[in-house]
Amino acid sequence: MAIIPLAIPRFARRVAFGALALTGACALAQQFTFAEPDVALSAVRVTGLDLAGGSLEIVLDVHNPNAYRIQGRQIAAEVELEDVRFGEVARDTPWALPAQADTSLALRLEFGWAAVGAAARSLLDRRAVGYTLTGRVLVGTPVDERWVSLSRSGEVPLERVLR
Repeated sequence: MAIIPLAIPRFARRVAFGALALTGACALAQQFTFAEPDVALSAVRVTGLDLAGGSLEIVLDVHNPNAYRIQGRQIAAEVELEDVRFGEVARDTPWALPAQADTSLALRLEFGWAAVGAAARSLLDRRAVGYTLTGRVLVGTPVDERWVSLSRSGEVPLERVLR
């Protein structure tokens, strides 16, 4: 018995191909749906103190919840410890944010005693301090670049690592 090929009209083939292409495009678009990275302050290290002020190493934990790698391009954030504005941290050099992973960034913050006041001196003796972090992060995705707002509060360990 011979198999007779079934003739499918050209229009039906185009519709079927279009449906397959649309399904594939939707699956690809869903894979590249962007979720904002989560930024938290994970540690504050006292790296230097003198008569004029001091320096802190601000360690940020950046989590990329996306199923694809993104790149941090810039970050600028204001740091408050126990409601005292210590200053700003910034980074302009790119860093990788692997898919569904955490990346630590250590940023230097220098402060003067005149700017932070006597309240800051007392909090340097604590083991943990409350913090507020506000700013923004520029990230590059496979499709575009976008600014992400940063606003986070919590408590963080305070470590003495005088150099």
